[in-house]
Amino acid sequence: MLAIFKKELSSYFNSTLGYIILALYLLFSGFFFWMICFNGGTNAVVNVINYMLYVVFFLVPLITMKSFAEEKRQHTDQALFTAPVGLWEIVLGKYLSALTLYVMCNMVFIFYALVLMAVTGASVAWGQLLGALFGIILLGAALLSMNLLFSSLTEHQIIAAVVGIAAGLVIMLYDSIVAAVENFINTLFGGQYEAVVIDKLSVTAHYENFISGVLSPVDFVFFLSFIAFFLFLTNRVLDRKRWA
Repeated sequence: MLAIFKKELSSYFNSTLGYIILALYLLFSGFFFWMICFNGGTNAVVNVINYMLYVVFFLVPLITMKSFAEEKRQHTDQALFTAPVGLWEIVLGKYLSALTLYVMCNMVFIFYALVLMAVTGASVAWGQLLGALFGIILLGAALLSMNLLFSSLTEHQIIAAVVGIAAGLVIMLYDSIVAAVENFINTLFGGQYEAVVIDKLSVTAHYENFISGVLSPVDFVFFLSFIAFFLFLTNRVLDRKRWA
């Protein structure tokens, strides 16, 4: 797994993709930092992280779009599958390399907090900042696992990216969709129906707990379960294709 991890991580920077991802993340986060942080406040950097939520949904699919799609396009996937490594090692190696790049992007928020303290003298609520940082990293980790699955289903990077962005939009609008379904059912049947199960599957609701400074084991378990589920599906897809 370590060899695959190193190979995949280096591939991001042997091409322009890794630099583009880092540049875009720095561009958007720097813009929000300039707009928000110098207005002061102990949770200013947390607000920047919260604004970056909308950017993450669009950037994460770009990180994983080539993970398996490029292997299939170049017909190197069979060589990969016949290498003396297990499927889980392949999946985890590619996933952890993508996650490492994503975590590198998010380390900029620590730098922003230090700059804010040095330039404005403002205090930083480090507990809340670290909670928000955990939140956006876990959210991105969950999206990475989902988009890794999409990359394993096609040999076209653009298709993998577009499907990932579309899925991200559904996740981002999930709460609104659930509320619309509740209102429709209540209007149709004249009741007070509440989606007591499906509303617990909201990714953004669990993320918002971290932003609020609430570190609950339930939220950690939710994101880890989400990641494990999609990595398992990716493993099954690759296993089926290996024996096809």
